[in-house]
Amino acid sequence: MDDIRKKVLGRQDPIVNEKLKNAKVSVLGCGGLGSNIAMTLARAGVGELYLYDFDTIEYSNLNRQNFTLDELGGDKALLTKKKIESTLPYVKCHNQNIYLTTENMDTIAHKTDIFIEAFDNKESKTMLFDYFVGKKDKYLITGTGVSGLGDLSDIKIKQIDNVTLIGDFTSNPDQGLYLAYVGIIASLEALTAIKIITGDYNGK
Repeated sequence: MDDIRKKVLGRQDPIVNEKLKNAKVSVLGCGGLGSNIAMTLARAGVGELYLYDFDTIEYSNLNRQNFTLDELGGDKALLTKKKIESTLPYVKCHNQNIYLTTENMDTIAHKTDIFIEAFDNKESKTMLFDYFVGKKDKYLITGTGVSGLGDLSDIKIKQIDNVTLIGDFTSNPDQGLYLAYVGIIASLEALTAIKIITGDYNGK
């Protein structure tokens, strides 16, 4: 597996590759943001991923989520894991079908230091922010405002203590959900995690 990994990551800096190999990241939600974030992190070389979601795949997910027609009705976290493992078998993935709440966050919070929020409802986003903000030993990266066909100039990155917020902060799902825009936010969330891992992050 190490030989395959070395070949796949041959266009990346070996020093960065080694840091990523020993890293662990949690992706909270495996839909439009999360399924793409998880694959981006895996392709970059992150060694271990924890994937969480409670939802199943439906037709309207396929315009922006990393799934296929034959996976309709399937468990998003499980199928994200399987897709990563079939593409990059050296990445260690864990999946859990769970609806995350304040009451059960303690059961997963100890597993990694970096958490990427990829939920699609405001209440869960707020819950995560309240749970993590101020926890100096943890990083939370969250997407806020990922709808419509916004411009690059609309996207902002804000820092509140140990939480990084990425998005336009104004759009809402009524404007439509498009991979071309959702994917930009997903990539920026993944990039932030990579920068934290490599030590190139100055947000905290």
